[in-house]
Amino acid sequence: MPEPSTAAFDAEVARALRSLEADSAVPALDPLGDPAGAARALSAEGDGAPLLLRAAPELGAPQRDKDARFGPAPRDPVWLRIERGASALRLAPLRLAGAGRPRSGADGAAGAGEGAAEPRDAVRVEVTSAQGPCCTAPSCTRERTHVAAWLVLAPPSRSPAPPRAAAAQRLLVAEAQDLDPGPAEALVESVAAPLAAALRVPLVTARGTEPPGAIEPRPLPEAAPAPALTAAALARFAIRTEGELLVLRDHASQGPRGSATRNALIGAALLVAALALWVQVMRSASAGDSGIAIGVGSAAALLSLAGYAFLGVARFSSRYAARSAPVASFGPGRFVVAPWVSRTGAIDLRPEGRLGAAISAGEVHAVGVQPRGDRFAVEIDTDHGPIDALLTDREDVARYWCDAMERAVASVRHPGGPSAKQRLRARSQAQQPAAAS
Repeated sequence: MPEPSTAAFDAEVARALRSLEADSAVPALDPLGDPAGAARALSAEGDGAPLLLRAAPELGAPQRDKDARFGPAPRDPVWLRIERGASALRLAPLRLAGAGRPRSGADGAAGAGEGAAEPRDAVRVEVTSAQGPCCTAPSCTRERTHVAAWLVLAPPSRSPAPPRAAAAQRLLVAEAQDLDPGPAEALVESVAAPLAAALRVPLVTARGTEPPGAIEPRPLPEAAPAPALTAAALARFAIRTEGELLVLRDHASQGPRGSATRNALIGAALLVAALALWVQVMRSASAGDSGIAIGVGSAAALLSLAGYAFLGVARFSSRYAARSAPVASFGPGRFVVAPWVSRTGAIDLRPEGRLGAAISAGEVHAVGVQPRGDRFAVEIDTDHGPIDALLTDREDVARYWCDAMERAVASVRHPGGPSAKQRLRARSQAQQPAAAS
């Protein structure tokens, strides 16, 4: 089935960038997707040109719906236009609808980037850390450290809220997790330090506060940066933590809402056909043809049930409020492609998705880019076979997110040798040739 056009989304992104006086064809930095590339670009000597950087607003609390637990409701990233040496910057939403209006949706709650570009002042860059479980294995007692860098902005000068209610706003600019806190801290601080220096604001870490003039440069990551992307090429996909999961989202997709009309039409057609069959059942019963009535009635019942099911799916899909769809989520020791979501677009925290149960990160052989006709897929090769996680028209975009997903899998993988399931599978495979001989 052909993928819906992203022309409307591209136009909205271009409109948001124009509000920043930026062009869609200029390079953009995404420290959440490519921390190494962003660290090198921020640390390089600038030529005076502004920097275009993408960040993520702070999310709310996780949600609960009956017996299911969901992560926080998603929100679109925002664009930042930064001038080196100045704490003043400009902020715009990821996309703008016609006449400069933000699109409506669950992730369009009041907050960052909900209208056209606005001037803001950076206050500081702070680095935080938190501990979490390594994986879901009962016998595993290791803890993984999650380190994040936040850009703190002063309240907007035109904020309608009273002074006491107007709070500083935090934007997530970089994050990493590792069993050893050292590499995670080094990677995040390699982004946070040059960003704070560029904005001339303090850097707050666990060691204390470094004033703007005393921020020491951090060693750059040894990993090769991903291919640089323009703002237009970068806009569609974004990765960040949502609660306890690392989630890659497609912001050009309407998610379940995109199939609501199709499902409603299929359901209506099935019910019309079922109605015609029920009429025939009544006629056959009146004529005394019980055999025909039973046969046609069975078909009518099946069509009625199928039509009702399609309408139920359409009803749920039409109430999907988010403006993005998750591509994959990465949790402690496992990952899910095409995860289930709530009506607000929040990730279902249960280890399953539309393609089946979660897969252990230790069962991943490789993450690569494969051609699919005139398109390119990011393929995750596992013990269960290859899975296409992402599909795009551009090879450089596919390779960019291939690198990001490879890092995501590595960041949640339980260390050590093969799991018990892998050892059992290898043993059974080794016994099959012996039994055949």
